[in-house]
Order: sequence, then structure tokens, then C-alpha cells
Amino acid sequence: MISIFKKNYFLLLIITLAILLRLTLLSSVPVGFNDDEAAFGYNAYSILKTGRDEWGRFLPFPVFESFGDWKLIGYLYPTVVSQMIFGTNELATRLPSVVFGVLAIISAHLLAGKLFNRRVGLVAALLLAVSPWHIAASRNAFESDILIFFITCAAFLFLKGLDQSKYFKFSFFLFILSFYIYRSAWLFVPLFFASLLFIYRIQIKKQRKLIATLIIISLILLIPLVPSVLTFKGQSRFFQESFITGVTSRGIVDDVNEQRGFCSRDISPTICKTIYNKYNYFALTYANNYFSNLSPQTYYAKGNQTGYQSFPDRGLFYAFELPLLIAGLIILLKRRDKNSQVLITWLLIVPLGASLTGIGNPGRLNILMPAPQIIEALGFTSILFALRSRTVKTAFIILSALVVASSLSRLIADTFFKFPQMSARYQRYGYKELFTYIENERKNYSEVIVSRKGDDAKQYIHYLFSQRYDPQKYLTTIGNHRYRGQDSWIRVNQIENIKFMPAAPNVEILPGASLLVISHNEVQYPLQPIFIVYDFRQDPLYEVYETDNLKKAVEEQKAKDSIDD
Repeated sequence: MISIFKKNYFLLLIITLAILLRLTLLSSVPVGFNDDEAAFGYNAYSILKTGRDEWGRFLPFPVFESFGDWKLIGYLYPTVVSQMIFGTNELATRLPSVVFGVLAIISAHLLAGKLFNRRVGLVAALLLAVSPWHIAASRNAFESDILIFFITCAAFLFLKGLDQSKYFKFSFFLFILSFYIYRSAWLFVPLFFASLLFIYRIQIKKQRKLIATLIIISLILLIPLVPSVLTFKGQSRFFQESFITGVTSRGIVDDVNEQRGFCSRDISPTICKTIYNKYNYFALTYANNYFSNLSPQTYYAKGNQTGYQSFPDRGLFYAFELPLLIAGLIILLKRRDKNSQVLITWLLIVPLGASLTGIGNPGRLNILMPAPQIIEALGFTSILFALRSRTVKTAFIILSALVVASSLSRLIADTFFKFPQMSARYQRYGYKELFTYIENERKNYSEVIVSRKGDDAKQYIHYLFSQRYDPQKYLTTIGNHRYRGQDSWIRVNQIENIKFMPAAPNVEILPGASLLVISHNEVQYPLQPIFIVYDFRQDPLYEVYETDNLKKAVEEQKAKDSIDD
């Protein structure tokens, strides 16, 4: 790996830039700390201190229960190592994503160089290093972010194995590890690997015995996953987030029956049943999701306001990338060689799994990278070397550098100044401040009642992580204070004298000498809160009330209203 940098100082500059873009102010940008990050952070802390996760399971493998979504352990144990070195904090929890994000850039350079040439590899590395999508992914603690490295490096080693068979075993090992990182790999990796075997079937003829042996070993290494795949542990996220669950809950049967009713006025009911049924409904929805996830609009249009694994109010790609992507795709389709088929196959397979959960989910589509950047790099270098004049080439390079620098400067300004103001409330900003206040004050009150209405299932994990709550104490006291809801998410009702409730109780039944915590505007009370958490725009997020004063104020307001009547 070091020899790569010795040979190419430009790559070293790219990696340095990538590290700066991903590591600067990592603990505070993205603002807040989302639910999954807090879950990885606290479970890693619990394992570090007790050897057990928040459920008391010793060194959980291959999944840990968390909120009831049974996360794979691929991100968990790197976080344990990170916390051993840097402590239990936001930086340590996000750092594995940065490390594997930078490694993904090096792997993209190697893969693109193997597929095409060194120049394409360098440009691909640069495009991935400055990519808004990849920067956002690398600054969040999330499983799919590190999956990019494992798949990219595995693909490179597979191609390397075509020349030197010893690399096949390393490729297989990384492909197998990807199954333990994120569920997107469960569909993508088998299909992509099968495609590689088919595309390079002639080259691997002499290595059939080795490949067969490695496949058998790989299947054995995947055995620990079988119980998870076949039970709710593996299928939980599908049931929680699949579009099939969503359309079923909206009353698909009623919709289909209504469509059949309109149809049967003019056509045979039998034909109408053939046309309008739940199977066709699901198939059409899935097809729409698939092609939408291939559409440029999904990647170049403005994103959502949440900024979750992306940047709010901007696309996942720069505008200048689109013409490069188009040029690269045209060249790939013209070449029709085996290496070009690898990238086309990559692009077509990724949406197959992502489309089960909807359209444009950055986390589900992350493993599309670095294929687009490699294709764009091919487009750029092809355009550059198609130019005959040295002067025109120089002008093209300078213009391209200015466009990239301008786009990157805008992204940097947005990342550290604009986006924190836009996405704070969606990224769970304020929980640290809120629970720090509660932790300091709760000893002075009999109870602290926290409404779950703003974040139905997950405030408890933010309290545990932000306050570095003793894992052993949590394991011995949680008892029956948690349960699985009808939606399969785990809910915690109580931690010591902090009670988590579905919504703010009626004032009349609030206990005395207590605190009530609600989201802003959840309930309008005739009393100023004693503590407010604000976002960066100074908009209130959470409010804390003393129940004695609150009950008194409500009674006074009722008395005043009765007099007015």
C-alpha cells in the first residue's frame, strides 16, 4: 500500500484532501447524533466495559438486537476498537466510517486502474474524495458506509486474481465479510460475484478447482448467518421498512377492489382480476422503484431536509458530474469489453435490493459507489485525450480544476455553516444538551417524565450514550421496563426515575415534584418552561416543565377561563 504513494504524490494529495474533508469537526458535523449512531456508540461502550451489548448478550454475533432491528455487527466491533483508543464519544463512534471511507478511495483508485489505466484510477479517486455523497456517508456512523470499501476492494482483488490466483482467497474473504456488515450485501454480493464469474469465465477456467474450493469455504463461513436470515432477526428491517409493508398497511385490498369495480363495468370480471391484483400492484410498485433508483433525478435533484447520510437541499452528485457520467456510459457501451461489463452490471444490480425499501434512500444505494465515479473518470480522461491541441488540453484541465474547486468550496461552506441550521432537528440535535440537563437535575425530583411523541422508540439510547450510563447498572436494572411494540420496535419505559411515555400525560394526573419533557409545540401550556433546547436557528426543540408549577398554572388558567365565561 505504501508503495502506491511513493509512486504517485498526486494520489497522496487526494488522500490528504479526503481525510481533511471527512475528519474536520467530525464530532460536531453532522450536528446532533442520530439514533443508529447512538445505538452503535452505546453498544460498543457496553461491550468495552462488560463484554455484553445492551441486552446482556456476550460478544453478540452475527447480529445485535438494538432497537429490535437486529443490526449486523460489522460496524459495532470497529467502534469498540475506536472507543478503546479515543474514548466513548461522537468522534470515536464516527471514526471507523472515516477510516473505511478513505480506504474506499484507495480501493477505487486500484480498481479503476485495473479496469482501465492509472489516469482513470487517479481521477476516480479524486471524484470519490470530493463526492458529496461519499463525504456525507463517511461522516456518519452507519454500516453501509464501510461496505463500500469491502466490495470495492474485493472486486479489485478478484480482477487481480485473474493474473495471480493467490489474490482470489483475499477477494473471497472480503466478499464474505461484507455479509456481516450490512444487509444490502445479501442480495448484491451473490449477484455481483456470479456476474464476475460469468464475465471472466474463460480466464478462470484453469482456476475452477480453486474457485470451487473457495466457494465451499465461503458457504461454510456464512453458516452463522443462516438463523438470522431465516428468522425475524434477519428479516426485521424488511418488515419495518419494505414498501410491501407500507402499501399493505395503506389498504391495498381496498384499492385493488375499487380498481376492479371500475374495470368490470366495461370488461369481463375475470380479465379485471387478471389485470388488477395485489401481485401486479407489488410488481408495478417495485418496477417503478427500480427505474426511479436508476434515474438521474434521484441523484442530481435536491435532497430531503433531514440530511441523513446525505446533505440536505442538494443532490448526491455535483452538476458537473452528469456530462462526465453520460460520456463515460457512452464509451462503456461502445467498448463492450469485459471490464466495461463489470461496471454496467454493478449499476444494474444495486437498485434491485434498494428498491424494496423505496426510492432514493442514500444508505440503501451507497454501494453504487464508486462505480459512477469510475465511469465519470473514464469519461473525463477520454474527453481529455480526444483533444488534439496541447493548448486546448491545458485549458480543459484548468477549467475542470476551477469547476471542481468551485463546487467543492460551495460544499464545504454548506457543510459547516448552512446544513447545521437546516438539519439539526432531524439529526436528533439537542438530546445531548437535554439529557445532560436532566441528569444534573433529576436527583432533585421524584420523577422525570419524557414524552416519546417526537421520537417514538429511541430517546433512551441517547440518554444512555450522552451520559455514558454505566452498562452494568443498566443491565441489572432494566428488567421488564422494555417491550416490543406492534411495529417490532423496542421501547424502553423507564431508566431509574426517568420514565418514557408515548405522549405527555394530562396535567391532572402528573405526579408532583417532577419534571415533564416534551417536544416544542407538542402541548401548549400557560407557563414558560424552566429549560429549553434550541437549534442553530434559535427555534425551540425541547421544553422542560416543573409539574408542580405546571399544575398550578393550568388550574389558574381554568379558573380564569370560567370567570370569563
